[in-house]
Amino acid sequence: MQPYIHRTANRLRFRSDFIREHPKEVKELIEQLEKIEGITSVRHKRYAGSVAIVFDSNVVDAEVLMETVESHGWLRSSQRKELVENAVRAGTHTLCRGMAMMVLKKAIGPVAMRVVSSAV
Repeated sequence: MQPYIHRTANRLRFRSDFIREHPKEVKELIEQLEKIEGITSVRHKRYAGSVAIVFDSNVVDAEVLMETVESHGWLRSSQRKELVENAVRAGTHTLCRGMAMMVLKKAIGPVAMRVVSSAV
């Protein structure tokens, strides 16, 4: 999953593979964040890979919170999963194209198929 950030005036929500896959590190930073004056609440949904931080924008700067979270790796994406997703996507494309060619070959016959495949 690509890292996701949703920002409103007094709330930041982060979602990433790192948050889902590193609960101990996330919990440690959450404990530190909860001690900061101006942070109202921090909600962690481990299996969704998300953390929502509610804060008073007059006391805490959203940019500073974002930099803190980023420096702790929360916004890193899992390259391995992206590699697998791309491989599956490419394999599905190849499979569908092969099946379409087989169906077309059966429907229009081998002679017409040679004409069609040479045009593609």
